[in-house]
Amino acid sequence: MRRIMISPQEALRLILENAPRLGAESAPLAQAVDRTLAAEISSREDLPPFDNSAMDGYAVRSEDCRSAAPEAPVLLEVLETLRAGALARLELGPGQAARIMTGAPIPRGADSVVMKELTIPNGVEVRVLHSPGPGENIRGRGEDVRSGRMLLREGTLLRPQEVALLAAQGITRVPVVRRPRASVLASGDELVPPGEALAPGRIRNSNGPALCAALARWGALASDRGIAPDKPPEMKRALEEALEACDLLLVSGGVSVGDFDYTKDLLEELGLRVLFWKAAIKPGKPLLFGLMGQKPVFGLPGNPVAALLCLEEFVRPSLERMQGHSPGHPSYHLAGLLENDLRKEESRQQYLFCLVSESPEGFRVRVIRPQGSAMLGMACQANALAVAPIGAGSLKKGERIAFRWLK
Repeated sequence: MRRIMISPQEALRLILENAPRLGAESAPLAQAVDRTLAAEISSREDLPPFDNSAMDGYAVRSEDCRSAAPEAPVLLEVLETLRAGALARLELGPGQAARIMTGAPIPRGADSVVMKELTIPNGVEVRVLHSPGPGENIRGRGEDVRSGRMLLREGTLLRPQEVALLAAQGITRVPVVRRPRASVLASGDELVPPGEALAPGRIRNSNGPALCAALARWGALASDRGIAPDKPPEMKRALEEALEACDLLLVSGGVSVGDFDYTKDLLEELGLRVLFWKAAIKPGKPLLFGLMGQKPVFGLPGNPVAALLCLEEFVRPSLERMQGHSPGHPSYHLAGLLENDLRKEESRQQYLFCLVSESPEGFRVRVIRPQGSAMLGMACQANALAVAPIGAGSLKKGERIAFRWLK
C-alpha cells in the first residue's frame, strides 16, 4: 500500500488497471442501449433487402428519358401506383412508368426514379422533365449491409443507431456486458435517514441517495445499504453484508484519521488489499481504493460534495471499465478566463465549482465563493467544474483555467 498522497493521475491509473470487466448476459434489444456488446454479431440479411425507391416520384427506364428536359418533356404511360410494402404487378416496357412512393420495391424493367417535382402528372400519363442516370434515386439491395458480414464488433457501445441496425436485422436479444451491482453504505453515528426528524447534533444522510442516483445514471444496479454506526462490530457486519451482494462497494465516511474513522481498518480486517489511501486532491483527500478479491472497493469522504466529486472523477471511470467501455481521464478540454483571484495549496489538485458564461472574448469562469466540501447549495449553483493542477499556487484574475461542464 502507498503511504503518501498520490497524484490524481496515478490514482486513476491504479483504478482502471484493477477494475475488472464483468461477464456477459443476454438483454432484450430495447434495454441494451448504452451497454457494451459482449460478442461480435454478423449480419443475417441484406439491407436494404430489395431495390427500393429513395423518393416519391416515377419509376422509369432511363433510356426512355435520355432527351427529357423542362423545355422538351418525355411523355410516358403510367401503368400503376406502388406504395411502400406493395409489389409491382406489371413489368415496365418501352414508354412506360410506374408512380412510386418512397420505400416501395422497384418494378421489373425500371432502372431509375424521377422525383415527383421533376414531373407533370396528366391522368394515366406523366410528362418527365429530367433525364435520370441508371440507378438514380434507387436504394440498391445490400448497399448498406451485406448478409454474412461482420455487423458490429465486440466492445461496441450500443447507441440508438446500433439498436436500430440490430432491429432491422430481426435481432431481438443481444449479448452485453453485465451491469455492475453496487452496494452503497454510509457510516457515521451523526447520520439519520432523509425522512427522519433531526435530533440535536445529527444530520441527514444525503450521500446514500446521491451516490445511488449517480450510479444508476451510469448503468449500475445500485443498492442503498443504509447507515453503519461508528461501532466496529456493527460496522463490520454491515460491510460484510454489503460486500456479499455486490460487484462494487462504495463506503462514504470513516476513511480519514479521526478517532472514530474505522472504515479502512475494518475493510483490511475483512481482506481488503489497499492500493492507495489519500490522493493529492481538494476536496477528497482521504479517498481510499482497494480490491476485495476482484471487487473494487472505494472509501469516499463523508462530506457530500467531496464524495460526489470523487464519485465523478474516480468511481465513474471504474464503472465504465467494468461495463466494457474504454474510459480515459475526465476531460478538462475547455478553458476560460478567471473572473476572480484564487489561492490554493501547491501540493494538491483543486477542483472548483464555477459559473461559466460566454463573452466575445471567450468563456468567463467565476469561482463560486465560498467553496466547501460539505456545501451542497454551493455545488448546486455551479454549471461547471474547473481544475487547478498540482504546482499551481495563486491564480490571478484574467489567467486561463481549464474546466468542463457539469451535467
